[in-house]
Amino acid sequence: MPYAGSMPPESPEKPFFRDSSYQDAYFTTHDLKTRGWTLTMIQKLLPDHDAEKENYMRYQGRYGSRQIQHPVKLYDQDRIKQLEDSEDFFVLYEKAQKALLRGAKRRETVLEQKRQLIEMTLDSYHPEIHIELGWHLNLRQYKETLRSCLLLWQQAHIPSDMVEEAVPLLKAKFLEAYQQSKEKRTGKRKKNHLVRSA
Repeated sequence: MPYAGSMPPESPEKPFFRDSSYQDAYFTTHDLKTRGWTLTMIQKLLPDHDAEKENYMRYQGRYGSRQIQHPVKLYDQDRIKQLEDSEDFFVLYEKAQKALLRGAKRRETVLEQKRQLIEMTLDSYHPEIHIELGWHLNLRQYKETLRSCLLLWQQAHIPSDMVEEAVPLLKAKFLEAYQQSKEKRTGKRKKNHLVRSA
């Protein structure tokens, strides 16, 4: 569909679309990525695009929401399919897949290090319960420990899902220690009562 709107095409000689009619003949950059293309592959094999469409995305600026002015680049489907059968594409695609694999391994290594930090923090937490101070003061001490742990995990960029799993475990250790101290104190009281009764 010819251009008819406020957004000028970047290249006036190229077809410009304002609706979805382009989908039968062209791919967007997003479409290419879903087909296995990377930005590097696009830059090397597709230095120039074939058509454009109006960009309906908006961004939040200082004075409110504004429409992105740059049109969406479109690539001819037949041209893309031919390139995907070329040797140049396969060479770049193989390099991209290897890079993705290396990146995935690095991310897994980093995640494992973060898991180990969580485990070390949990293992090193041994609640000091002072049952004579009562529930609220012991709870306050636990919350201070929790804040310290959250700060440590934040500085280490621990993923939120790991933190959400770790916090209940930390709290469970506190509750278990408090309950054990409470039962121990109750046992001592009963023992002292029996001694005095005897």
